[in-house]
Amino acid sequence: MRLLEGGNVFKDADGNPLTGRINQSDVPATVQWLETLTGLEFPRERWLGSTGRKPTSGDMDMAVDASEISKEQLAAKLTQWAVSHGQDPKAWVKKAGEVHLRTPINGNPQNGYVQTDFMFFPNLDWGQFYYGGSEDSAYKGMNRNVLMSSIAKQQGLKVGANGMFSRTTNQLVDGGMDPDYVAKTLLGRTATRENLKNVESIYAALARDRDRDAKLKDFREYLAKEGLQEPDLVRENSDVHFLAKLRDRIVNQGMQPLIETEKTNPYQLYEADEGNVGGRAKGIEHLEDLIFRKGSRGVDEALAIIQHAAEAPQKTTTVKWDGKPAVIFGRKPATGEFVLTDGSGFEAKGYDGLATSPKMMAQIQSTRKGERGELVQLYADLWPQLEAATPTNFRGYVQGDLLYDPQHPWEEQAGNLVFKPNTVQYRIPAKSALGQRIRNSATGIAMHTMYADQGEPKQPLSRVKFNEVPGLLLIEPIYGKGITPQDPAQSKGQSTLIKQIKQLRNSKGAAIDTLFNPAELRAMQITDLAKLCVDYINFRIKQPNGNFDNLLAGFGDWLQTKVTPKKFGNIVEYLKSPASNTEGLAAAFTLFILLHDLKLDILRNLDLKDPGHEGWVMATPAGYGKAVNRFDFTARNAARNNPQQA
Repeated sequence: MRLLEGGNVFKDADGNPLTGRINQSDVPATVQWLETLTGLEFPRERWLGSTGRKPTSGDMDMAVDASEISKEQLAAKLTQWAVSHGQDPKAWVKKAGEVHLRTPINGNPQNGYVQTDFMFFPNLDWGQFYYGGSEDSAYKGMNRNVLMSSIAKQQGLKVGANGMFSRTTNQLVDGGMDPDYVAKTLLGRTATRENLKNVESIYAALARDRDRDAKLKDFREYLAKEGLQEPDLVRENSDVHFLAKLRDRIVNQGMQPLIETEKTNPYQLYEADEGNVGGRAKGIEHLEDLIFRKGSRGVDEALAIIQHAAEAPQKTTTVKWDGKPAVIFGRKPATGEFVLTDGSGFEAKGYDGLATSPKMMAQIQSTRKGERGELVQLYADLWPQLEAATPTNFRGYVQGDLLYDPQHPWEEQAGNLVFKPNTVQYRIPAKSALGQRIRNSATGIAMHTMYADQGEPKQPLSRVKFNEVPGLLLIEPIYGKGITPQDPAQSKGQSTLIKQIKQLRNSKGAAIDTLFNPAELRAMQITDLAKLCVDYINFRIKQPNGNFDNLLAGFGDWLQTKVTPKKFGNIVEYLKSPASNTEGLAAAFTLFILLHDLKLDILRNLDLKDPGHEGWVMATPAGYGKAVNRFDFTARNAARNNPQQA
């Protein structure tokens, strides 16, 4: 539906605008149309300003990586499109500072038009950050940028669209286009870009800053001129301290043994080796996260998964591989035509991602950002091998992970065959059965799941007999040998954990379910409370010295930087009344820790018989769950992505 008051670049002969506003609900489909047209990708983080964040937008602002395509190249591509459709390109495409396109809403001219502004950035990370700032905020992104400039001015700096500069030399400071560095400079050494997310989060970060009045001086004058109200500063006696004190209050109400479980549990976090074998489990939950996903029912499900896995590990529990890239191959159910693609292609919407030839796969890859030449060649090399390996009467698709290939071969070191496809380095004993199979191959793929057809749910890999192809090794799922503890002390500790979990679930399960009641959360406008709990835990895991000490007590300070003051107040009010909600939150965090400790015991026990694995996946009649040492794996993953911090 077209609304008035949109962008003003496109006008008719009388000066009337040819574009209007766009509804929030129409943005995703319109962006998808733009992606098809331009061959560029516009994930949500590239939507700038109010695009997709407000009920309506006057135009759509899309961030473009200047190293990916130039303004001239994009303008030429759009002009060619207009001409090919018999249209006057001047009425559709303009290059005035940025590239602008008169865009049919949802790709259909009958829905009206919105102006799309393609904004080019030499540093995409900074551009997306600077032109954001309005999400979950009562203020515009421009207001946030004025506030950052006000704070920077007190330090002899200035912040703008091109980064943070010295006011004295007018030179870009080192790190001046890194939002995290800018945050530390403006707000203190513990700050991150999240603290600069919007006006409210900056005010929250300044709550205890002794120099805040000086930093806010110019911004307060700006607000007065604009007729805008200043956000409330968070004071020492504010609601955030309610959450900080909540843990102690619950402890004093008799839950101390449960809250202190992490300290009294006799088993420390298990330090997993970068070991032999490990499998992707995208979409499969960590066992301990089920408490936040499904409440008390999630606890029951986690325990049931563990019980089934203990009773029949040889049928339910498989090694989790950490390969790259993912490959999905098979034959179309209707025609039997061979297909080789990746995860994005298999889940593609708006285009056919099921490549039926190396040329088609190359075309699919060419529409994506970044250098894809090596990847295109990889799939071309895999194509004849996987097609020959797939029986002609097979129907459906198999998903797996590439472990090694001629361009990234395994190496022999001290009696082991060593390869590192992604984060984990595998060391397979050369004399083992698997080692001997690897030695006779040049390409190895770990298979783990299959699909009856595109869009169908994943299912365990059935016993498919693939054709043998020289040099290719297709590794079937490797099952665990058991998770029953052999050490009496470990067995006692595991039994104690299960007993504690069941006791707490029985006594506080109702409070947890009340806490996460969807109807109550909707009424308080905090429907994502459970997700926020999981996000907070993942934040704690990713810290350099990540741990679960004082998990509940730190929730309030973190939450304050993630949500608007209004939403923060709603959450605090919700936790204060009824009183059972505070107990429910404390119990949920405690059950998370207990389930986490039990999972680590399971990892240790599985690795007693198959040492060195990165993790395990449990596919049981009770559901799916994965057991991975999140602290160890996350640290290695962070080191891989940020080698300078390793």
